[in-house]
Amino acid sequence: MTMRELAGLANVSVSTVSKAFHGGPDISAETRERIFALARQHGCYGRFFRGKYPRKVIAIICPELGSAHYIDYVERLKNAIEADGGIAVVASYQFDEAYQAELVEYFASYLQVDGIFVIHLKCELKKGYDVPIVALASREQELDSVNADIGAALAEALAELRRLGHTSVTFVGESLTAGKQQQFEELVQADAQLQGTVIVSEERFEKAGADGVRRLLEQAPECTALVCAYDDIALGAIRALTQRGLRVPQDISVMGIDNIVHSAYAQTALTTIGCDMDGMCAAAWRIMAHKLKNRYYKNRQSIVLPGRLILRDTVGKAPEKRG
Repeated sequence: MTMRELAGLANVSVSTVSKAFHGGPDISAETRERIFALARQHGCYGRFFRGKYPRKVIAIICPELGSAHYIDYVERLKNAIEADGGIAVVASYQFDEAYQAELVEYFASYLQVDGIFVIHLKCELKKGYDVPIVALASREQELDSVNADIGAALAEALAELRRLGHTSVTFVGESLTAGKQQQFEELVQADAQLQGTVIVSEERFEKAGADGVRRLLEQAPECTALVCAYDDIALGAIRALTQRGLRVPQDISVMGIDNIVHSAYAQTALTTIGCDMDGMCAAAWRIMAHKLKNRYYKNRQSIVLPGRLILRDTVGKAPEKRG
């Protein structure tokens, strides 16, 4: 349907239809709604509409939607956006930096959303975007960013294991957890009382934990404690250890990182290192809300919140002799 045909159905001029779709102030609300209703009925509303959507639309770009950790970020940001009357749209880039950049371009330049959150920003962004962009779980010098630093909490965790008599500790990770692996290796190297082993699985999530246990028992049977790159790996490791007749924490202690929601409700509540996700998302939303109210506001912030060790039931004293 053309705009002229729509004008005929509404019994108004073509210029009146154009003003309705462009948000012109000099037509009545009744006429505007009558035109819109006819346009929706005939399937051409989206093609003609050029006005600004009355609610703020905020995009959330995250690495993946199959991870409880990233879903926690999305849910908190979505709740903050909706509590302020906005609408959240979510997309994932599957850890592909080029696709991450494409999504930012799509939301900023084509959909023209009002704001963008990017979780784990890795790509180099184009200059000159008008839309406010806030990075989470990444430390950016050129953008407003909010990040968590688990270094001190990981050092505290290793000190706790050493206090409990553990001297052989294994890190179990996967290809996407190199940053945490590096922190672990640096802390172990600085501690003469600890012997550290690293296992990098080709699997992910719980499968990585099961694979890590299999390789651990082959490569480092003397190990009495596991530090897993994230909680899903730890939960998979606990299941694999139990299937092999090993008790957690009596025979081997297990620790995760991220403090996903169900880690506290596992059959044996998981000891983990948590980032202040509530604080991170609240800080990110405060920055975004300020920018939405004043598009000319420029005060780049890099906020870093500390992680914390959360002691539960999967860490105990090192056994005198395992097996």
